[in-house]
Amino acid sequence: MNSHKKTASANQLPFLAYRSFIAPLNTIEKFADKGFDTLCVFPAHTVNSRGTPYSPYPPVWKWFDHLDFTPFDQMVHDFSQAMPDAKLICMIDMNSPAWLEHYCMQSCDSFNNLGQAIHNPVWQKSVSSYLQQFLRYANRKYGKRIQAYVLACGATDEWYDYSMGCESHCRREAWRRWCRKNHLPVPEDIPSISARDRALHENFLRDPVKDRAALYYWRFCNQSIADAILKFANIARKIIRDKAQIGCFYGYILEKSSSNLVSCGHLEYERVLDSPDIDFLISPGTYTSARKIGGGSGFLIPHGTAAVRSKRLLHECDQRTHTFNPWLTPDITLRMKTAWPDEASTVAGLKREAALGLINRTHLWWFDMWGDFYQGEAIMNTLGQICRIWSKHAGIPAKDVCEIAMIVDPDSTYYLNQNHPDVPEINLGTRNKLNLIGAPFEVYSFNDIPKIEKLQQYKLVIFTSLFHLTPEKKASLRKYVFKEGRTILWLGPAGIMDGETYDPENCRKLTGHAVTEKNFVLRKMKNWNSILVRDYDKVTPGILKEIAERAGVLIYTHREWPVYAEGNLLSIHTMDGGKEEIRVPIKSGTATELFSEKKYPVVNGKFLYRFQKPDTAMFELS
Repeated sequence: MNSHKKTASANQLPFLAYRSFIAPLNTIEKFADKGFDTLCVFPAHTVNSRGTPYSPYPPVWKWFDHLDFTPFDQMVHDFSQAMPDAKLICMIDMNSPAWLEHYCMQSCDSFNNLGQAIHNPVWQKSVSSYLQQFLRYANRKYGKRIQAYVLACGATDEWYDYSMGCESHCRREAWRRWCRKNHLPVPEDIPSISARDRALHENFLRDPVKDRAALYYWRFCNQSIADAILKFANIARKIIRDKAQIGCFYGYILEKSSSNLVSCGHLEYERVLDSPDIDFLISPGTYTSARKIGGGSGFLIPHGTAAVRSKRLLHECDQRTHTFNPWLTPDITLRMKTAWPDEASTVAGLKREAALGLINRTHLWWFDMWGDFYQGEAIMNTLGQICRIWSKHAGIPAKDVCEIAMIVDPDSTYYLNQNHPDVPEINLGTRNKLNLIGAPFEVYSFNDIPKIEKLQQYKLVIFTSLFHLTPEKKASLRKYVFKEGRTILWLGPAGIMDGETYDPENCRKLTGHAVTEKNFVLRKMKNWNSILVRDYDKVTPGILKEIAERAGVLIYTHREWPVYAEGNLLSIHTMDGGKEEIRVPIKSGTATELFSEKKYPVVNGKFLYRFQKPDTAMFELS
């Protein structure tokens, strides 16, 4: 984490917790025996994406102002029997109960149509009232135990808007008010679905003038979701004050891709992180192939964007283990191909997820969704080791040793046709490929650039989506990035839009390369080096590794293995195993493997280690 002023939440130690939908008390007891002391409770009143209840306990919210807290009290009591005096993370179900969803003609379906519901005054008033009553009760009765509240709403409680921008009467009026507030022509209606989807330039990018209505509308949609989060977070903060942290699932710019990157409402995460009422954002590990053994997993939110604002992420580990229960009911199953196949893979996978969270100073919880994810002596012993290591090392301030920065641009993202086949390769694909180059990297957003106090440490900077270049962005690049001999890798048609003009010549002016130029040509600029790759699918982990080495980046292993490193901590994950020479940023000393506690001598900046197949090792360098 970069050196910067800490907020109260960032100064608190990151928590390590257990979560489950079904509350298996025998598993909670096993976690308690291994040293865990924090649980997530979720007194839900809604159903999940498969139509089954989120919670085995009856709902608290019965009718508009009729709340019965008996099920919540019973949940806390039962959990406390299994893990006495457990600290609590309390998720608050802010989605509409079935009775509210069906109450009025205007949409109150916040699960599938959040973008419509948040503009409905009936929904806003009802949910605000419920939130306040719930918080006052929880704060009064369990305030000393509750470490954090999680505001849960939208599809799968992750603030997804799956309405695809469709209109309602309330949304149309909110859109007109937004245009008026922003001194724009006030339209009669929301842009049509064909206008919302259109991208005039190669069906890839919207035109800054001809597609202006769609650009404005999608900004309105995303800003509305952020506004709702911040409104409810402010309500919560006024009630709980500084007694607990506040978080939510939001900001998945690194994961959302085909069909929902722009429309799902997650692009205003910088505003949410800037709020003093929000302490952390949550996301599961990637749902792509990178969660398989041998992949690098990865956050869905730019970790660096949270770090420069002194906020944390919460890493949710819901990876399917070899013992996981896929059955929601006797008839409904969610079996997935990415499940870890055996005990050895599960052990290596748990260590990988723990290392990713620990080394990046995130919160972390193990999500035992429908039970049986964490079964067997080897698995529980591994979790016990993780708890011990976490207690010793979590949250310790450390020097960031990353030399690669990946920079995404939410502003430019609005110009994308989210249905274009290249979209999954832009952020998601680049992150997954960087996972395999054998060196750590950090992910930022473009607006973070002036906030990165040690930008000079980054020898390779990768811009994945800088399509729209304003004068302010140009100035930021010249002041902070184009210097110190660093290498800049531009992906896609970088800078092709300059203000209100779409012109391929703009790409050449920014990068020194014609947009049609052959991939991977390095051009020496005044104080920096420039490489442009127009075709995302041409980028491979091997090519990225080669570019990084030429830029002077320390490559820890020449294998295509995930590497996490910060300060004196280093972790390497592998599916294949074998003896490997590991390069490290110290000339001599000792590398202590934290799970086995064995020591290995570092000589001339290298040490040897034999990995199991599969394996995750975590080292403390001294």
